[in-house]
Amino acid sequence: MSMLVRAVKVLAWMWLFAACAVILIASAPPWYQGGFAALWELVGPHLVINCVLIGLTLAPALFLATLARGIHEKHRGKILRSAAALLVSVTAVTLIVLVPVKLAKNETQQARQTGKAREYEAQSIRVKDQSATLYQYNAHFIRPSLGPVGTVGIPESIQIGDAITVNGHTLHAQHILVKEILSDINYDGHALGKAGETQCVIVESLKNLPDADESDTRDRLWIVVEKCVPIAAATQ
Repeated sequence: MSMLVRAVKVLAWMWLFAACAVILIASAPPWYQGGFAALWELVGPHLVINCVLIGLTLAPALFLATLARGIHEKHRGKILRSAAALLVSVTAVTLIVLVPVKLAKNETQQARQTGKAREYEAQSIRVKDQSATLYQYNAHFIRPSLGPVGTVGIPESIQIGDAITVNGHTLHAQHILVKEILSDINYDGHALGKAGETQCVIVESLKNLPDADESDTRDRLWIVVEKCVPIAAATQ
């Protein structure tokens, strides 16, 4: 029994150290790039949510420690309650990590599978109505972060080879994917595109598309242009 108690305590410490490491690693990039102001800009608007996520991430370590005490005391009720709480907390952490990214990727894939758009690559495009936004998938946070970085710094004309910097994040345009909407595209009550619109996505690698590979957890950047005008098609 004492060996089991020690093993559970070791797992508790391992989870605690791993969770703290994830939190520190998540905070390092924005802190390094812009100090506390950049870190606060990232987490400040969602402070309560981030605190809850941090608590959920640390919770399994607490429940493992409680489980070890229950085993040591041979207290069946404490063991059952701690084991149940541990299972729920680990499940919650897993869902926090996987569900948001899965939903975002499914939505993009659904739009591609409708057959209501014509897609090709361009050599250069023009951005209309300042409709371009840089997006980031950041795999280093407590849960993967998928959202906009900003718009300031994206030029009106973009061509293959351009380096585009937004809020300290630089994307080298190597692929410009054009999507001409042939008929309205809707998914789950949301309008993804209207007939006659032309949208563009700019990436450094095709692997950096948000839905390129569900198992890929690398950091990546891409630019979405809601209203774009292709100037020249990509050379074959």
